[in-house]
Amino acid sequence: MIQIFLAGEGRNELGDHASEEPYRSDRPSPGVLEALLAQVQPSGWKIAGAVRWRDLPKLRVGLGKRGEEHNVRAAHHHAKKRGCHVLAFSRDRDNPKFAHRTDDIERAITDLATDPAGPSIIGAVAIERLESWLLATFGEHGSESHRHPESHLESKGLPSKDTAAMVAHIERTGLAAIPPDARSFNLWLTRARAALTAAETPR
Repeated sequence: MIQIFLAGEGRNELGDHASEEPYRSDRPSPGVLEALLAQVQPSGWKIAGAVRWRDLPKLRVGLGKRGEEHNVRAAHHHAKKRGCHVLAFSRDRDNPKFAHRTDDIERAITDLATDPAGPSIIGAVAIERLESWLLATFGEHGSESHRHPESHLESKGLPSKDTAAMVAHIERTGLAAIPPDARSFNLWLTRARAALTAAETPR
């Protein structure tokens, strides 16, 4: 069974895993990342842990990096420490002025890929936000160009704060309609397919 560690902004990405571990139910409800992973590979894996980006500074990992690069390295460290085979995450860019987030995160992913004992990485910066990726599942072109994708999502009847509705939409719609110009989303999905195919099961 492939063990997956999640990292994300909050409940929409992580579902009930966004709560601190002592307060999670025995059967946590999924978030969008888990729903997407299930579309890529329906079985053979489980969520073994999760963390919100804002909680990473509390975890005190001395990795010698700062900002987004530190965050990815810290999440990778905790996934590895738990014996997970895969780290899966998304990070909102939020605004073009934060383009450095993509550069920092891609640099971390490239560097961490050289760790032979570390988990595989399924990760990308969502441009501009997770809601942009959900827009793409409707087949909408230009989903990355919207400054306020949550408004466009709500116009399609999908509330931007309703995690359960987002998950149900993904389960119902699948990934077939995603256009090529949803580049950050397609990058994440490409990495998901590669990592879930290559991940080793426990010895």
